[in-house]
Formats: sequence, C-alpha cells, structure tokens
Amino acid sequence: MKAKDPARRFGQPRKCAAGIVVMALAAIILTSCPNPANNQGTGSTANLFAVDSKNGNVYEIDDGACTAASTALVSIGQNSSGEIAFSGDVGFIAVGSYSNTAPGLYYFNASSSAPSAMMVGATKTSAQYLCIVSETLGYVTAADYSSAYASAMYPFDPSNPASGFGTAVKGVPSGFYPQDVAYAAGRVYVADNINAKVYRLNAAGTAVDASYSATAGGTTGLLAGSFGGKAGIFVANSGGYDASWNSLPGSIDFIAGGAADGAVAAAVLSGYSAGRLAAFDGDTLVATTYSKTYIVKLSGSGASATEVTSSADSFGSNDVDILDGYAYVPGGSNTVYRFSAAGTDVREIVVGRTGEMISNVGVRR
Repeated sequence: MKAKDPARRFGQPRKCAAGIVVMALAAIILTSCPNPANNQGTGSTANLFAVDSKNGNVYEIDDGACTAASTALVSIGQNSSGEIAFSGDVGFIAVGSYSNTAPGLYYFNASSSAPSAMMVGATKTSAQYLCIVSETLGYVTAADYSSAYASAMYPFDPSNPASGFGTAVKGVPSGFYPQDVAYAAGRVYVADNINAKVYRLNAAGTAVDASYSATAGGTTGLLAGSFGGKAGIFVANSGGYDASWNSLPGSIDFIAGGAADGAVAAAVLSGYSAGRLAAFDGDTLVATTYSKTYIVKLSGSGASATEVTSSADSFGSNDVDILDGYAYVPGGSNTVYRFSAAGTDVREIVVGRTGEMISNVGVRR
C-alpha cells in the first residue's frame, strides 16, 4: 500500500522513467478473461506480473491471451505489498508498513522453478517505490505516516540484493515524505508528497543537489520523457487535500533536465488528479489515480486528457505499466484493465482471489 497521499518508460519496463496522458476515446470493447494455470516446475515465462497488496501474492499474466494464473507464482506473505520492478529475471517488490510486521524491499527470481521471496538485506523499512537504474544500481524510497520507520531513500545493488541497502541519500529536507523515483536526463529524481517538491540527486547519486516546486499538492509519480524539445521528468500530482480533507485539483508537470535549483515545474495539464504516469510514445501518456484513468495527448506547450472507461465505468489505481503497445492498470480488487493508446480495446483481466487487492503491475523483459 502506498503512502498517505499516493497519487514508465516509453513502452519499456519501469526502469526509472516518465509518462503522459490524452486522446480521443473511441468504441470500447469489454472482454472478461478466465484464469490459466501456472507454468509449474519450469520457471515463469510471463512478461507481466501483478501484485496483491493484502497477502503479497504475485500472479503471472499472459498478456497475449489476456488471462492470469489461478495460483500465485510466489508470495511475499506481507500486507501492504505494492510496487514491483524487474532487473532481468529478478523482481523487486516494495512492502510498506501499514498493518504489517515485516516491511521492506523484497526480491524473487522469476526464472526459478520454485521461486521464493527474500528481503533485501535485513533492514525493515516502509518501502514505497523503486527504480532500477542499471544492473548494479537501484533506489527504493521509504515513507511511514506513523513515523515508526524513517522516511528516506536508499540505494541498493540489484545484482547482489542480499548485501542490503547503501547509505541513505543525503540532503533531504525536514518532513521528507518520498514517493516515486526515476532516472531522467542523466540524473535520479525523487518526488516528495508532503512538501509538493521534486528533488534531483547529484551526479554521484548520493545527495540532493536541486529542488523544484510542483504546481499542485500530492506529488507522487515521476516519468522520464521529453516535452517542448527538452529531455526531463514528468511529475504526477494527485492534488492532495484541504484542511477538511476535501480533494484538491491535481496536475501533470514537467521539469527540464538541468533546470536551475529552486525552479517551479512547468504545468503541462492542470485540473486533473494524477498519481502515476506511463508513456505509449513521445506524444501519448497514460495518467491514473485511484478512481480514474486518462489518455493524455501532448501538444506544443500543453496537453489534453480523455478518460478511459470500461463499459462506461471509470477505473484507476496508483499504478500503470506498458507492454507491447498496451497499458495495464490494476483496479484495486481482482481486475487489471488493458487498453490501447487510443483508449479503446479495453479488456478486463481477472486476477487473484476474491477479497484480494491487486494494486500493482510490473513488466519483465
């Protein structure tokens, strides 16, 4: 489960990248899909995986057949399991602290005939989001609303996860509540939900060297990309809440690589709540939050958004990934929605058991 106000690569798995949203919505075809069996004893051949946040169960999805395995490939065995990202065949899953006894960053080998989940090192922390920069460098953010665990950002070595975390990134401000982390324009960026900021790390990736203000609260998702002819990072802001806990409007921003410390992000699309972003291509993004999902079309200095629905019903979550021209958005219960860059050919993939909460998806290539 994500942080208090939670809110990927151009057709690539989530390796620290960025996204966008808009488009004209055409006819929507809804298809419910049954569950196939796992590849028992041979290691997984799936490229798409979904995570149940209540039990930490990881399910394989056959993206070609639009079906999911009836049994879990592996289980973290923890509540608050969420973000999943791959480095080769090794999947990493961030596990938060909410109603949980062993939060932290976990990993498993999907190519194993009998995969098992293990913790990265022995450090318990309320893990939220992660990013694989290279075969030997990754980052995970940790944020705990109850303050039982430190809010911090840690590097780790995906090729040697048993070695645990490195030294926490330095130079973070008071009240730091990190969410998504991404690699863009040669630097690592991290979103700060409570302070409505995005921080850039130095070239060594060890400390914050620049801070940028978002145009709305609830700063959550990051996606590497280009806008206005410049490479940089897109920012998804869910909007946050006012003093009476009423939802506020969010936005999608863009920060150009090399922007001066203290700059304010440029608003790409205002008035839309966005918690996570992915990109079909350089002009078409997907933006999603807990209740809605949009196709975002970039144009000149701005963008337009069109909601994607399934049989006229809204859906959304705080996660999205793209594989072979289709976006996948978990619905939060037992459904993952698949749709095209046009927002059409919407299909519902049944995943997991009744009562589970399918919260995240991840791609292996």
